[in-house]
Amino acid sequence: MEINVEEVSPAKRRLEVTIPKERVKEEIDSVYKDIRKKAKLRGFRPGKVPMSVIRSLYKNQATATAIRNLIEKTYPEALEKSKLKPLKEREIEPGALTEDDDFEYTVMVEVIPEFELSDYKGIEVEVTPIEVTEAEIEAEINRLRETHAELQKIDEPRPLKEGDYVVLDFQGFQDGEPLEHFKATDYMAELGKKQLHEDIEKELIGAKVGENKVIKLKYPEDFQNKELAGKEIELHLTIKEAKEKVLPELDENFLKTIGEYKTIDELKKAIAQQIKEQKENIRDEYIKNYILNQLTEKTEIDVPETLIEEELEDMLNRAFQFTTPEVRKAIDLEKYRKELRPTAEQKVKAKLILGRIADKEGIKAEEEEVKEELEMMAKHLKVSVEKMNNPYVIGRIESRIIGEKVLVFLKENAQIKEVEKKTETSEPEKKTTENKEEG
Repeated sequence: MEINVEEVSPAKRRLEVTIPKERVKEEIDSVYKDIRKKAKLRGFRPGKVPMSVIRSLYKNQATATAIRNLIEKTYPEALEKSKLKPLKEREIEPGALTEDDDFEYTVMVEVIPEFELSDYKGIEVEVTPIEVTEAEIEAEINRLRETHAELQKIDEPRPLKEGDYVVLDFQGFQDGEPLEHFKATDYMAELGKKQLHEDIEKELIGAKVGENKVIKLKYPEDFQNKELAGKEIELHLTIKEAKEKVLPELDENFLKTIGEYKTIDELKKAIAQQIKEQKENIRDEYIKNYILNQLTEKTEIDVPETLIEEELEDMLNRAFQFTTPEVRKAIDLEKYRKELRPTAEQKVKAKLILGRIADKEGIKAEEEEVKEELEMMAKHLKVSVEKMNNPYVIGRIESRIIGEKVLVFLKENAQIKEVEKKTETSEPEKKTTENKEEG
């Protein structure tokens, strides 16, 4: 068997396979024998139909079967000898089949292209020093206090303001008739959070508990609630009660509620460390992404169409994972695919670069690492590990682990420099500098 590989492009190969006529004749004879065993013709016992009759009646069927068999039997051998690892077979073109000639067929395959890696060690990355300010610590303490705040009834007869919680009874009317689905009792909302129609909030802010209001509401034609779209509603409401959020004092009780802290200083130190770690994680991701972006910009790759399509499908599946069929139907899928394509191509390019660096540096995913992540995925999806354990899932897990390891490797081999944050020169400083230059 002769094999010839032609490079059509960096990502495409034309594989030409020639099968000697002896092997071709052997396969054709075998096919006719199989047909003869199964053929049922009037006047002949099963398996006793003359071969000349079989060849005359079943020539087209035998030719198609022989071509299929020859390709199926020789293609894996051709790939092994040519050392091709196709991502996908694009086209298989069989030649003519006769018993007295060699049989030829060609296969157009997509492969991971060869490409030159740019220097991936020593990439310079500038970052700003990690600082935790007192304002950030105070903001986090206030957030904790907000989380543990209590709502207390407002007893004093003061006007309502943003941040107050109001308890309302209301009924909507259209043309003087009450609307069945536009009413509520003891409905609570926080003012200033856009939980109510803006016209309702305008009337409530500055009002007092016990007041009755009649508010006219007009809804636009494209309003999401079709029952209200384009309609004018008259709302009758009563302000039954008002509450305000009371933050807990910064005392021992509060410290015990949120953790085993003895003093406010101890809490502040813990928060400062937490913020610092968050910023370190963010900076770590920035460094990895910066390095990867640098490599993708400097590396020329003819990205295989197959991999781009696979990435696009994956992105679309994730995007529509929690959407309803109605929402999906309303989306212009082709337009959305077109918009996502550049991102998909960049992602594939990045994966190819990371994979090539992994091969060069001997970076692999350990069996125990893959097993651990597989178990975590199964637990998260609430399915058995056995159900998740298939070549596709394992391949995705290995790829992710290897990719992350390579990014860590690149970060460890980068030149990371801390630089001070750039600040805008203040107006007085600018004017002083300008006056000096003029003088």
